[in-house]
Amino acid sequence: MLIKLMQDKQINQSELERETGIPQPTLSRYLNGETKSLKFDTLKVLADYFNVPMDIIVRTETPSTQPYD
Repeated sequence: MLIKLMQDKQINQSELERETGIPQPTLSRYLNGETKSLKFDTLKVLADYFNVPMDIIVRTETPSTQPYD
């Protein structure tokens, strides 16, 4: 779901790193599936940045009818 949120906002990993302060290697490992979870603080920063609930960030599927807000 994080990839979808990034696409919707038209940003890449480098831009997300600059905007959130989350290290690019952390983002890369999560996006590539090398790690399956994020620290609570990281998840909170991403949720706040994208203005979505934290559970949206970790979803593996894009909800077809549910809006982000």
